[in-house]
Amino acid sequence: MTEKLPVMELMVTIVDRTKAVQATNFFKGKNVSLTLSCWGRGTASTEILDILGIGEKEKVVVFSLTPRSWIPALITQISDAMQLRNAGRGILFTIPLSSVNRGIPRRYLSAVREKKNEERVMYKTNENKYELIIVSTEDGFVDSIMKSARNAGARGGTVMKARAVGDETTESFFGLKLYDEMEILTILVQREEKAKIMSAVSRTLAEKSPEKSTIFSVPVDDVVGVGADLENLAPV
Repeated sequence: MTEKLPVMELMVTIVDRTKAVQATNFFKGKNVSLTLSCWGRGTASTEILDILGIGEKEKVVVFSLTPRSWIPALITQISDAMQLRNAGRGILFTIPLSSVNRGIPRRYLSAVREKKNEERVMYKTNENKYELIIVSTEDGFVDSIMKSARNAGARGGTVMKARAVGDETTESFFGLKLYDEMEILTILVQREEKAKIMSAVSRTLAEKSPEKSTIFSVPVDDVVGVGADLENLAPV
């Protein structure tokens, strides 16, 4: 009988650039081998940076593909190690994956098998209480877009640079069509705020860059660092 492959999930950690090495070393030490980090910058206004838990504006965004069964322990451990429950330390959230290359979960099979008998407490948040809005736009428009999002209730976001490398074909990131010199804006919002914020952003995109902009949202499972902490997680 073929052994069942572990369900994978994407963990996203956003911290100040001064914490980049600490964040990547944490995941390396936990045998999370599929980790990618990239530079970004925060967009929150100065007066709410500390409230949001995103501190300085220069960021590192760490993407980690990890077995879903490891998520509760990883959240607890990295939250303690990097003090994510304290204001200004950073944000962490997880995104469910609908599909993944079979080779990825196979890399974790032996490690998952070893952890099966370990005693652990499982946690869950309110399912899909948060969503991640993802916007791609031409370089130079992100400040106007973020202003519209903030006026609609968003408190801050993270911007990452992107660049297409093909000639006539466009590259993609999270399924977005990327043109030369693009910016990716990610905004973590509560589910009930999503429609209003996306409508406001869409209107700005239509005015500023209708041909080369895309917006969509994805559900988020676990959240630490934005009005959500481990005290809000209920054991199951």
